[in-house]
Amino acid sequence: TTAAALERFTVNFTITNLPYTSDLENPDSAKFRATRRVMNTLLDRLLKGSSIGPVFQGCETTDFRY
Repeated sequence: TTAAALERFTVNFTITNLPYTSDLENPDSAKFRATRRVMNTLLDRLLKGSSIGPVFQGCETTDFRY
């Protein structure tokens, strides 16, 4: 048995009820970190419950854009 190769993929989407502020440009800001934590949690739940769930390893929010 061989270990499955991990493959990264990018997902871009629009959050219509999150007003963009300059704090979201700075990965060290409290707002960025809190928003990233919430997004990662919600996306993890969503994707773990999808067809890729059995092989899903987790997600990572890299940035927020206007």
